[in-house]
Amino acid sequence: MYDAVLWDIDGTLIDTTALITGAMGETFRHFAGREVPKCELCSLIGMPLETQLVYLGDPASFGTSVQEMSAFFVEDYERRHDQERVIDVAVEALIELKRQGVKTAIVTSKNDVELANTLPRLGISVFCDVIVGSDQSAPFFKPHPRPVTLALEYLEAEAQKAIFIGDTVYDIRCGRAAGVQTAAVLWGAGTEVSLRFEEPDLIFSHAEEILPSLGQASWINPISLGETLRT
Repeated sequence: MYDAVLWDIDGTLIDTTALITGAMGETFRHFAGREVPKCELCSLIGMPLETQLVYLGDPASFGTSVQEMSAFFVEDYERRHDQERVIDVAVEALIELKRQGVKTAIVTSKNDVELANTLPRLGISVFCDVIVGSDQSAPFFKPHPRPVTLALEYLEAEAQKAIFIGDTVYDIRCGRAAGVQTAAVLWGAGTEVSLRFEEPDLIFSHAEEILPSLGQASWINPISLGETLRT
């Protein structure tokens, strides 16, 4: 069994890909008058909101600011937040692993404002020992290792017995750089091709695979288990 399991939120515990790309696309249309292809918007998921919003250039060139665009995005997102779909089995795995004594952390690129809106709807805060968002890890964000190393410091956990679960290449690169094992989920924003290219220790095609895999001493030989999950 792992001593600590670190979880991403968007695309891992909740399906928000269409919601995020929709709100981001509307934000760019409103302020920049530009249509951005969905595939490009998907590639931004996993970055902090402020980083996503400068994708088309300095907001000042559109006569606005990152703060104004951020407020617009959050308002648009919340207006249709009923599109969020909780990945119930993944959330249940988080809760059960915590009940088994595993240290649990959320490591996300969401900022405090976004977390204040989202976490109450997920109902997992009481089961999380640590929550590290972009405001906590600033100025270092995924794929920089700091978000994960900060969570490990708070948990007082060893990297060698920890795993980070996420749905984007930023999650996998962040976890690897921090020295923890990594698990990619295939139901989020990242494409299967891009995630496999990163060679995570585990790949979960279905949320039902998480608990049976992490509730045992899989850290001893993660590659063999990961290969089993990839078939």
